[in-house]
Amino acid sequence: MPQYVEIDSLQDLIRFLGSSNHVEESLNKIIHSCLKVAQAKRGTIVLYETSTLQNVKTLVRNAGDSFGAIDHQLNQLVSGKIMSSDSIFLTNDILREFNYGNPPKHLEDYGPSLAVPLVYEGKKIGVLHLSNGKGGPEFGQNAIELITIIALLSAQFIHKTQLHETLFEDNKRLKEEIALQNDQGTIVGNSAGLQEVFRKISLLSSSDATVLLVGESGTGKELIARAIHYHSARARKPFIAINCAAIPATLFESELFGHEKGAFTGAITNQLGKFELANEGTLFLDEISEMPNELQPKLLRVLESKKFYRVGSHTEVGYDVRVIAATSQNLEEAVNSGKFREALFHRLNVIPLLLPPLRERKEDIPLIANHYLREFSHGTKTFKPDALQFLQSREWKGNIRELKNSVERISIFIRSKEITLKEILDNNVVTNQESLPDIHSALSRFLAENELQKDMLEEVEKILVQIAMRQSQGNVSQAAKVLGIDRNALQRRIDKYGTT
Repeated sequence: MPQYVEIDSLQDLIRFLGSSNHVEESLNKIIHSCLKVAQAKRGTIVLYETSTLQNVKTLVRNAGDSFGAIDHQLNQLVSGKIMSSDSIFLTNDILREFNYGNPPKHLEDYGPSLAVPLVYEGKKIGVLHLSNGKGGPEFGQNAIELITIIALLSAQFIHKTQLHETLFEDNKRLKEEIALQNDQGTIVGNSAGLQEVFRKISLLSSSDATVLLVGESGTGKELIARAIHYHSARARKPFIAINCAAIPATLFESELFGHEKGAFTGAITNQLGKFELANEGTLFLDEISEMPNELQPKLLRVLESKKFYRVGSHTEVGYDVRVIAATSQNLEEAVNSGKFREALFHRLNVIPLLLPPLRERKEDIPLIANHYLREFSHGTKTFKPDALQFLQSREWKGNIRELKNSVERISIFIRSKEITLKEILDNNVVTNQESLPDIHSALSRFLAENELQKDMLEEVEKILVQIAMRQSQGNVSQAAKVLGIDRNALQRRIDKYGTT
């Protein structure tokens, strides 16, 4: 009779998974079917994001109310064992298996345990773990075979609904929303320039128009992009950010549009691109001026057609994404010099939004400095008026990012509750900007003494790259930090100018 019950339970699960698209209900059904088939007291499903092996979902269910909740650490030990091996996990005494010689009281009622991997196309996407109480029924061969079948069916269902990816994106998005809610104060200020930005965010949030954010490095372009997204009708959908300066040119197309398994060396599985991951949400293309020239026509075509091809595929994929781009460069100059496609510039520049540098809204500096000091000191420290006046007098070439870093150093190295100007100067915790006027003078003399040429900007950039590389003794990563740019962005300039 029990065998018929097991088969009926298995058939019932197969019918259910074939018709269900409800995530939580389906996972519940899987666990309860396992409990019934294997006569287990407790069951868990642990799902992982496949590329990072980050745990994105743990579901625990008991056969009855009397059995206590599963121990998280013990469950993680079992899951880790499964994810790092190619076999099932089976033991009649799980505490002995993990050397719990003198277990705490809440672990005393642990005995037989069975865990199998959830595998799809050779890739582990999760773990199915069943356990019984101490002295309870052991898991025999029949239970192992049936649970292995259920695990195979479950993995196929999870892949079919792309459940592990959906959960991972939901998990990331929830963290981003919480982070944004906790960090909304970083868009701080009462200046006229910032109030105009706030006004436009409100207007843009009711539209799906493409936005181009223009502002110097450190002015908070990504934060503004997130604000536009989270105030829009797409707020509950993904916000996906990509830094165009940080991606090697050879991987750019795959990052944006995804690729098929076998499309190129190293493409061992299918991969979704950022356009698909951001579907129904917002895609933020930061430092769009750094996009390789040869890929710009492809992006233009995708933006206009709302369709694209994954690398290695002949099937067109449609998408629904709101695009926000950002740049710290003058794109119109880049268009005039032939470095940026004019048609793409006009396609991105539907709604331009200029973010003012900090030196143009100095009245906001005390507000921002106080905000970050409260954050870094957990509300235990304040600035004296002379310290705030000093911070307000600085140029802050790195804008909010530079000010934030300086305030963090102040919070760490100055122990006083009320921070004075003398303590800031004595501890040398603010970025040294005294040499900037000399740099300005040197550049002014250089331009005055040399005839202006079409490629003068490139010549100055080349000199700066050479100086940074000499100072860092050829270390590209260190030179990139000196220049305040990404390593890949510097490498492209090195390749361009032949600088070593």
